[in-house]
Amino acid sequence: MKYFTDQNEIKFFRTPAEFNKYTEQSTLKYAIGANMYMPATQKNVYEKLIHNKFGGLGAITLCMEDAISEQMLPEAQENVLGILRMLHENKPSGANLPLIFIRVRNPLQFSCFAEKLEKDHLAELCGFNFPKFNSLNGNQYFETLKRLSGNSGEILYGMPIIEDENVMFKETRFVELAKIQKILMRYPEHVLNIRVGGTDFSSIYGLRRSADTTIYDIKVVGDCLKDIINFFLRQDCGYVISGPVWEYFSWDGDSKEIRGLERELELDIQNGFMGKTIIHPSQIDTVNRKYIVSYDDYMDAMAILESDGGVFRSFSGRRMNETLPHMNWARKIVAKSEIFGVLENADADVKNS
Repeated sequence: MKYFTDQNEIKFFRTPAEFNKYTEQSTLKYAIGANMYMPATQKNVYEKLIHNKFGGLGAITLCMEDAISEQMLPEAQENVLGILRMLHENKPSGANLPLIFIRVRNPLQFSCFAEKLEKDHLAELCGFNFPKFNSLNGNQYFETLKRLSGNSGEILYGMPIIEDENVMFKETRFVELAKIQKILMRYPEHVLNIRVGGTDFSSIYGLRRSADTTIYDIKVVGDCLKDIINFFLRQDCGYVISGPVWEYFSWDGDSKEIRGLERELELDIQNGFMGKTIIHPSQIDTVNRKYIVSYDDYMDAMAILESDGGVFRSFSGRRMNETLPHMNWARKIVAKSEIFGVLENADADVKNS
């Protein structure tokens, strides 16, 4: 997979690099820009993938949880196995395929489904999303993943989704987040991203943001997201946390739905989130363009990484670079630039990431 292969109007100083599930984890964790969820029962996924119908999509998640009813689970499992088998046997040479994930239903279903997955299936799969991830089920999810990866010899990643009441409720939040943190520390080689459930958090209170507002305007949810960032974005953690799903879509780039997505993406980035769950192809380009690194940011990041210390003027001359306080930021900018590229100059038509 490589981003922006069909975006000739974007002028790059550093072009995006190719990546796949075997890319170094420290780089790959930044590669999931727009991650589109689809019901695992959808029948034409294979055809859309091989014919590049998803454009510049970097990751796709086949959902066996909220997107389908429990009665549809057997059909969904067989459909996913068929998609993975066809990809393994008939994947076109040079296909620009997104990373593929499966959102399982619960730990028991994941364990049962894991027994159906053969090495050929797993070769096409990057990993799994773990819904309602908490301190009670977290070890079950990752132990199944660890066993599946070890038995097959395939690299497989887990993306826990933090979205349940024990994190949302103030009186249990900090204890629960600390327990989750300890679980994730046991499986560093298998944690690719941490994801958050903005819709699930909102639903606890019967709330829903409009297309004119952002998830951060829902104060009780924004407060929870702030604390998740506090626990998992610390310098010694090294996690990437993905932004919550945006529920509105439109093919009109000047619509309130797309403008709202852009506003929320800006706040995602400023607050430390990287990547976004999406529900429709019209959202792909809007999301991915936000992660292209500006020329100024890249030059400053490189200067910081190469500096012997101290304080110096930025490349643009409009801000201060301080080596030690900005070191963690600089490392993230350079890692992101490898995947999403660097703009040729500050006047390019893609906003600063």
